[in-house]
Amino acid sequence: MKKILPCIFITLFLTACGGSGSDANDNDQSDIPVVPEIPVDVPVVPEVPEVPADPENIHDVVPDVDYNSSSIFDYVNFDERTNGEYTEDMFDTDFNNEWESITGSANILDRNGSKVLAITHPKDHYKKGISSGKNLNEFNELYFSYQITFGKNYDFSMGGKMPGLAGLNPNVSEKPDGCKTIGEDEGFSLRSMFREDGRAIGYFYHQDKTKSCGDEIDYQHEGENFSFKREKTYLIEQYVKMNDANQANGIVTIYVNGFKVLERTNMTFSENGIHGINYQFIQLWHGGNSDGWAVDRDSTAYLDEFTLSTQPLSYSK
Repeated sequence: MKKILPCIFITLFLTACGGSGSDANDNDQSDIPVVPEIPVDVPVVPEVPEVPADPENIHDVVPDVDYNSSSIFDYVNFDERTNGEYTEDMFDTDFNNEWESITGSANILDRNGSKVLAITHPKDHYKKGISSGKNLNEFNELYFSYQITFGKNYDFSMGGKMPGLAGLNPNVSEKPDGCKTIGEDEGFSLRSMFREDGRAIGYFYHQDKTKSCGDEIDYQHEGENFSFKREKTYLIEQYVKMNDANQANGIVTIYVNGFKVLERTNMTFSENGIHGINYQFIQLWHGGNSDGWAVDRDSTAYLDEFTLSTQPLSYSK
């Protein structure tokens, strides 16, 4: 008992005085230097329209897009055009094309509060529509978007071509289309197509393609093949990033109304990095190279709001 009491008194004394053991030293920060906070530059992320929350709205909701965004460096709509025939000269002026062709009927008209370009494919014909090629500066990555609406009587028939980005080797005269075999570094093209009953596909010419014509890759939504419907407006946005030289790591993605429907991350667009994304196809025609692709009735689709940009417009990056 005599040995315990002094210990109790010592413990009480140390506690009352703040203590002198290891716990007290751990809590004493008086000798620790204060490190000033280093300011960190937080990048400003541009506001991007929200993707529709309900996946069922892929056919019904066109995302709100800021067409005044600073990321857009090329923008074409038809609001300043007068209703009536749309000529090849107008086509060239609006898009600054390298070449252009209008073989179907093309007209400017009012639709749902804005002016659009209406393309009509005449009955019993194929390859009648609109087509052009446009030179671009060299880009390592790029976003391309446009809006399309297929009319209420549109005949999807066997299918037809739609717009897309491309890259041409300046040392090769042939363009990567037209069912030509692609040799080493002869360029690439990443157009889309509609197929029977509106089934949507990517139609890709690239260095590793497996068909004599373009490889066909289905758009898919929630694991199912995606098809266009008539009288619905679609904002289609394509993203392309070049592969590194001698590596199959090029990227192409396609979004429809803010939903990803196609992605490939193992593409070879240029074997040796000779060229970048430097071309744009604007196309809408049926074909194919035979009359089996012809429409069985006059068929009209509507185009609008073409953009080239350095950031996505319809979805978050």
